[in-house]
Amino acid sequence: MRQKKSFFIAILLASAVLISGVPAQRAVAADKDEAKPKPKTGGYVYKKSPRRTMGVYYPDGWKVTDTRPALVIFRCNIPAQREHFRKLGMVVIKPQTAPVNSGRLPGLSLEEIAKLPRPRHQVEDVKSAIRFIRANAAKLGVDPNRIVATGTSGGGDLALQGYINTAFEDAQDDKSVSHKPDALVLYCPAFDGIDIWFVKTKDLVVRIKAEAPSFVPLLDRFVENTNDPYATPRDHRAKLIELAAEVGKTKGIGDAEIKRFQDVLLMFNKRDWQLLHPYEDALKMSATRILGDQTLPPTLILYGDRDHLRKHQQAFVKHARNAGKRFELKVYKGGGHSFMMQPAFEKPSTADVEAFLRRHKLLP
Repeated sequence: MRQKKSFFIAILLASAVLISGVPAQRAVAADKDEAKPKPKTGGYVYKKSPRRTMGVYYPDGWKVTDTRPALVIFRCNIPAQREHFRKLGMVVIKPQTAPVNSGRLPGLSLEEIAKLPRPRHQVEDVKSAIRFIRANAAKLGVDPNRIVATGTSGGGDLALQGYINTAFEDAQDDKSVSHKPDALVLYCPAFDGIDIWFVKTKDLVVRIKAEAPSFVPLLDRFVENTNDPYATPRDHRAKLIELAAEVGKTKGIGDAEIKRFQDVLLMFNKRDWQLLHPYEDALKMSATRILGDQTLPPTLILYGDRDHLRKHQQAFVKHARNAGKRFELKVYKGGGHSFMMQPAFEKPSTADVEAFLRRHKLLP
């Protein structure tokens, strides 16, 4: 009787599959996927004003009484690595940081830009997030002394800022709780953004003198303070180019020279980053300049030898070594920016990070 019943159920299942048009193998696979236990996740508000949240990915078998190491990922999405280390037993945490979106700038007025979150607010958020994790370690089931901060590109730099930056703090934070992670894993970090994104006033003036000398005495119309080492545009690059045509015609400057000056103005990058990120702030967030005398925690820096930011990465590494800082470095031959997301580098880089964490007893 049991065999007949099983046979009848199998016939019904096969009929349903045929009617739905779903192959039997796929239907069985879907059933298996549904049967798999979903990873436990959670979420917290780590800052009420401005509101900031964090997502939490718990390892299999996690209990609130655990003291697991935490992997805190800033400003990037590295799903393969995130899942790998979750399966190895780490609590993986992704805090939200200030939504800095320089791509919006060309469509906004200067008054609107002045109200936007700035990169310095992201540094404040990184510190606040680490403090929250450490203060709430018992709720999260993590070890407050095994917090690993990581990130890619700007997120890698932010993870480091959370340790070395002394300029920016949220006034609401409990300063008795340390904001410093216990280890750093920095993927293709964008160190020294001021050198990457900003225009040096000296370079700007040299080009104008060589290519559009009639505009040298008019430079104050386009740049705020020519005595500053970095040039801050008075408006959007696109509007400055329009202004160049207007001022040039009023002053009787020839069309060819106006065009050359407009080309010089293209030195201000397409995102008009300087309008959102004052150079005074950028200097206080320049990793090479603020590294100071402090000892780094266990630190692993990873980048590819074809990364477009390699020059800045190498400059930081050289400066840090000359300053006596101790850290580990992995350079991947043929790797570009975000190399660890590329098939050729995903597994070896993940293995290198795992070995680093094991050496420093940062895995369960």
